[in-house]
Amino acid sequence: MQPPEARAGQDETLDAHGRLRDVWRPVMAAVHRLGPEELARRATALNRMTGLAGPFGDAPRLIYDPLPVLLTAGEFAELEGAIRQRARLLGAVLEDLYGPQRLLRERWIPPALVLGDRRFLRGLHTSAPLAYPRLALYAADLIRTPDGSFRLLREHAGAISGLGHALSLRRLAAATLPEIFPAGGLRSLRPAREMLVDRLYRGAEGRLVAVLSASTASSRPSPAAVDEALLARSLGLLRIGPSDIATRKGALHMKTLSGLLPIATLIRGISGIDLDPLEQTGRLALGVPGAFGALRAGVLSMWNAPGTALVEAAELLPFLDRLCEPLLGEDPLLRRATEEDRALASRAAFAGGPQLVSLPIAFRFFAWNDGEQWRVLPGGLGLPLEASASDSPSFGCKDIWVLEPEEEEDYRIVGPPPVEPPNLGFFLAAAHLPSRLADNLFWLGRSVERLEAACRLLMLALPRLESGTSLPRDIAERTLLIHCLARAGLISSEIAGGTVSGRLLRQTLARGQRIGGLVAEVDRLVDASSERLSPSMLATVRFALRQATESLPKEEMALPVLLSFTATFAGIAAENMSRDGGWLFLEIGRRLERGVTMAESFAILLDAPPERLEPGMALSIELADSVLSYDLRYAGILSPGPVLSMVLADLFNPRSLAFQCAALRACLERLAAEDEAESAYRLQREVTNLVGAASNLGEPLREVAAKLRLLSDRMHRRFFALLPEPRSLEEDEVANSAP
Repeated sequence: MQPPEARAGQDETLDAHGRLRDVWRPVMAAVHRLGPEELARRATALNRMTGLAGPFGDAPRLIYDPLPVLLTAGEFAELEGAIRQRARLLGAVLEDLYGPQRLLRERWIPPALVLGDRRFLRGLHTSAPLAYPRLALYAADLIRTPDGSFRLLREHAGAISGLGHALSLRRLAAATLPEIFPAGGLRSLRPAREMLVDRLYRGAEGRLVAVLSASTASSRPSPAAVDEALLARSLGLLRIGPSDIATRKGALHMKTLSGLLPIATLIRGISGIDLDPLEQTGRLALGVPGAFGALRAGVLSMWNAPGTALVEAAELLPFLDRLCEPLLGEDPLLRRATEEDRALASRAAFAGGPQLVSLPIAFRFFAWNDGEQWRVLPGGLGLPLEASASDSPSFGCKDIWVLEPEEEEDYRIVGPPPVEPPNLGFFLAAAHLPSRLADNLFWLGRSVERLEAACRLLMLALPRLESGTSLPRDIAERTLLIHCLARAGLISSEIAGGTVSGRLLRQTLARGQRIGGLVAEVDRLVDASSERLSPSMLATVRFALRQATESLPKEEMALPVLLSFTATFAGIAAENMSRDGGWLFLEIGRRLERGVTMAESFAILLDAPPERLEPGMALSIELADSVLSYDLRYAGILSPGPVLSMVLADLFNPRSLAFQCAALRACLERLAAEDEAESAYRLQREVTNLVGAASNLGEPLREVAAKLRLLSDRMHRRFFALLPEPRSLEEDEVANSAP
């Protein structure tokens, strides 16, 4: 046996004699077959995928390393017992400190260290235990020392980060680097994840379970917010913020399009100090007034309860380490790491560039209380030791593999079957959709359509403005297009009053950054709505959007690439989104914007007597992208009746005005918005009746656009503004899903 000094910082892949460990042979053989350059390329691809498919796009997040760190079944079994013991210890300490405080009275812990710590929340000190364990979720960072044992580096007992990454990394790595995954013997995370979800919903008894995040905005969210979004996605939960929550009769409810739905359990991502501004004088925008009262009343469970971060205080650590035997009657299974242990921590290979880099590593494991015992996730995160405290390693985080020929019975789903999804009553189409997300999806649909309409109009106008021909029809077309450009805000009204050339139009667009602003708004709203889009949808949409953004400086290809993006987005929405509340509001936004844009453009193009209508009719057919259909149906002969029928009344043409009204009506009926659906139907009939007018349609079409805008305003008042009803809050405002 080598002396410890000779084995300081020993590589995780090697045994005590410096030989490759058996468990590492298949993985390292696959790595050597790939070679360093290909491995570096795969690492880049993995992180590119996480950027495209992950929440919030390019927000700060952990870098992923494709190489895992391995544990045998025996090693994990020992760690599992030690982590369970540590979680039970901290849970018992917290229940005492926030309850009878025997540890303070008997001087096991100095009272000044607890009562003087700002993380001790007096508002959560109760005479009786809370209805749910205060500590329900726990994480521990460990290091391996030269003798092969593990030491406790730090603990996480408050708002815990990293679990979302731990549940997501393996799936992404398997798609990027399948060669290193063994054919069998890798313990799956799925059974443990399902047991965790089952625990959350069984305790909820039909009410909502969600991840509470400090930030639900899309503007540069924190790494913690990214992890919370990944956790919500992995567990099939909603991620909500304080603005999504209302307090009624001492309980918390989520604001949804169907009313207030009662919340049973929140996985907390907000500091306990900021959680309840009424009791902690915290920042109102960050907190949920009434949260402490709901916890004390037993109508809310929170993972973890506010104040649990107290046991992370460095001053308490020496006292906590001595409490295992008095509280649990057991000898401690985990020793705390010393500075010497840190210096001798084992090292792992990180694929941070063309060559593998060996760095000291910390192992982060996660555990949760299932109501009877503590469960430990058979995996976790491997983090570079110097960055494990900040969760921002420059060389990435690793997946932890537990190798085993077969899954033990203990990791299969046991006990009663999972609970059935709650019955949310009549308003099923949007029952689980927070108002904030509905608003973001609505405006995402409108912004994409606004971008497409601007690009189509520019593709129609630029060649005509650059031609410079002086034929009367060409002059008439240019005049009409200039007015359409001014209406769309692509040129100023002052410029529209004079002669506009293609060169002037390009210069105006470059100066005004109108198209770039539309692209940026779409990008922002895609991030804000990412929780309702699957990873594959996000990756496809963001890749197309990135191409569109990169094309903006290249005038000759920018417009086709932008139209390609809008077509990709429309196809993804049509074929990949389920027809629930999210899709409905995206579709409503698209149809409203397309309807308004078309009505206002046609009001310009078709505002002429019959003898002067031909230029406007030709442009209308092109703007509605219906040239081929018109040529096949009417042999290309322009006549007011057929043209108006196709662009205004044709219910089989997805770019006719009546089609937009019919689609709006169908969506609104699914949302049980009968009055708004009836308004859309009346608009459809009104548009259809315009076909017989055949000329001077400017004013009627402008009225249609105004009515569509009025319908949009009514939608906002009904679904998004959350204006109080002219009566007091009654019980029937709370959704029928209450137990």
